Amino acid sequence: MEKPATADSSQLELGSEEELRWRLSLLAPTDLMRGLFLNSVVDEVRQHLGEEAVRRCLAEIGEERILDFFNYPHHTYMRLLYMASRLLSEKYGSFEKAVWELGYAACRTFYASAAGRVLLLMAQGDPRRLISNVPAAMEAASRNSECKATLTGPRSGVIIKHDLMPRQWIEAGFLSLFHTANVKGAKVVSRSLGPTENEYVITWE
Repeated sequence: MEKPATADSSQLELGSEEELRWRLSLLAPTDLMRGLFLNSVVDEVRQHLGEEAVRRCLAEIGEERILDFFNYPHHTYMRLLYMASRLLSEKYGSFEKAVWELGYAACRTFYASAAGRVLLLMAQGDPRRLISNVPAAMEAASRNSECKATLTGPRSGVIIKHDLMPRQWIEAGFLSLFHTANVKGAKVVSRSLGPTENEYVITWE
């Protein structure tokens, strides 16, 4: 699939078919996601919309069931995320907010897994260690991740990340991490630096 011109990507509406095709065009067949991320989407759809909506989501990706620790193509996750976000848009008020909520749920699920718990244990509840460990966490969660984490003060840090996922999904995931680690007053503010480059500023009390 041919990539859309970089200059045009910023004009694509999040959640549109054109924007989804653009994101899918950035993914290689070797880009993989753990099944637990897909199951977190299915669980949210089941909880809020029921089994018929779950069947629609699974039909979209051609799967009958998903195994947590099996690696699935990132293409598959992206299509599932967009289908679920469209179905959940009315509940959450917009496609963007649905993506955010699914990102929060996905990372909450990851940090409840064995690999996620190890990463949390390594940080020992220290927000500064959490930020420093983000690159390792991203690598454990997905084989398609590039990021740089920098501490900017005693209660702040910044992460510059190459994202193929929507920025809202990643932002929610970082906040989910800090909430899971019981960090008081955690906030995450993000902004786009380019078509696939984003900045996440993290602060806490």
